[in-house]
Amino acid sequence: MSRLKQLVCAFFVWVSLFGTAVAPAMAQGPVNASAEQEREYEAAFQEMLRRPADLEVLFKFATIATKTGDYEGAISALERMLLVNPDLPRVRLELAVLYYRLGSFEVSRTYLETVLSSPGITPEVRARAQQYLAEVEKRNARSRFVGEVFAGVRYQSNANLGPPTSSVRLFGQTANLNQNAVGTADWGVVGSGYVRHIYDLGGQDRGALETQFTGYANRQFTLSQANVSILDLTSGPRFQAFQGIFEDVTIKPLMSLGYIWVNDVPYYGSYGSGVEAGALLSDKLRNTTNFVYRRLMYQDSWYLPFNSLYTGNEYSANSTFQYALTDVVALFANGNVQRYMTDNSPQYAYVLLGVGGGMQFRFADPLFKSQLPWSVALSANVQWWNYDQPDAVVDPTVSRQQNDVILNITLSVPFDERTTMTVSGGRFVRSSNIPNYDFVNNSFLMGVSWRF
Repeated sequence: MSRLKQLVCAFFVWVSLFGTAVAPAMAQGPVNASAEQEREYEAAFQEMLRRPADLEVLFKFATIATKTGDYEGAISALERMLLVNPDLPRVRLELAVLYYRLGSFEVSRTYLETVLSSPGITPEVRARAQQYLAEVEKRNARSRFVGEVFAGVRYQSNANLGPPTSSVRLFGQTANLNQNAVGTADWGVVGSGYVRHIYDLGGQDRGALETQFTGYANRQFTLSQANVSILDLTSGPRFQAFQGIFEDVTIKPLMSLGYIWVNDVPYYGSYGSGVEAGALLSDKLRNTTNFVYRRLMYQDSWYLPFNSLYTGNEYSANSTFQYALTDVVALFANGNVQRYMTDNSPQYAYVLLGVGGGMQFRFADPLFKSQLPWSVALSANVQWWNYDQPDAVVDPTVSRQQNDVILNITLSVPFDERTTMTVSGGRFVRSSNIPNYDFVNNSFLMGVSWRF
C-alpha cells in the first residue's frame, strides 16, 4: 500500500517540478545573446544613433532588438519611425505585438484598432491584427477562459518506485519481495492540462472569481500498476488587500475537490479549503504563500482491500519566493510543511518538511533565430518525512523515517506564442531507515504544450 502512496506523492512532485516548466517565460527585456548577436545589436544601435531619421536603419535595429529580447528598445525604435512617417500600419502592428508580449493589452489594442482602420492594408497584416485583437479582447473580457494542455512521453528507470533489491522487512524480519515488486524501468505517455475561468467582480479591489479544473494521467507501456489519474477542482475569489498600505497584495480563499485513481482503480477522494496570499515585496521580489486543509477519503476495492486505513486529514503550508536577479535570470526558493493525521492508523500519520530552490535563465533562440527566447530551469528539493509510530506489519520496533532528494533540469523551446516543446531530465532519490522504501528513479520527459 505504501508503494501506491509513493506513486501518488511522486505525481504531486512531478506537478511542482514540471507544471510551471511546460510554460515558457515570456521575454520582457534583453536576453543573453551570442557574441555575434551582441556585435550585430551594437552595430545596429550605433548606426541608429548616426542616422536617427532613417526608416530602414530604425526598422533594422527594431528587428534585431526584438530577436534578442530587447522589446523596450524595439518599441522605442518603432515609435520613432512613426514620428518620421505616421502612415506605417505594419510598424503599428509590430508595436501592438510587442506591447502584447509585455502585457500592456490596452496599448496593444489601440495600435491594433488603428491598423485595422488603415486603408489598403494587406490580407496578411489584417489577419494578424485580428488574431491579436481577439487575444486582447479575451484577456480584457469580464468573463474569460485560459488554459494549457500538455502531452509527452516519459522514461523512468524505476517506474513503480520499487526498492533496489528484493530484501525488505516484514514483521521485523528480513524477507524477500517478489521480483516483480523490485524497481523496474518503463516508458509511458503523460498528459496533463488545466482550464481556468476568471470572472471579474468589478470592484475597486480588482476582485475576480477564479475557478480551475486540473487533470493528469499517465499510461505506462508495461507497468499498469504505475498508472495514475487525477482530477482536481479549486475555486475562490481573489482580491487586492491592504489598499493604500501595500502596493500589491492579493488574498484568495478557496475550496477544493479532488479524485485519484491508481491502476485505474479508485484510490481516494478529497475535499478541503484554504487561503492563498501573494505579495510583491519589491520590484524584483514576489512571494506566494498558501495554507490548505484537505480531507482524504481512501476507498477499499478489489485491488486495495485495506485502503481505507489511510483515511485522514491533511494540513499543509507552502511559501515560494521568486527573485528577478537580472533581466534574464530568475531565482526561486520554497519551503513547505505538511501534517497528515489518519483517523485510526497512526502508523501512517506523518510530518513532512521540505525546502528547495532553483533558477531559470533565458537566452536568444540559437537555432531558429525566432523572436521568442528559450529558457533553462534548474531545481533541487529536499524533503524529510517522520512517521508517528512503527508499522507492525513492516517492523514493530522502528518508526519510519525517510528523506527525498529531487533534482531536475528543463529546457523550454517555444515554437510560437502558444506552443512550447519541453525536454527535461530528473533524479528522485529516497533514503529510508527501512529498506522497503528506498528507491532511485531517473527520468526523461519530452513533450509539447499548447496554451489557449
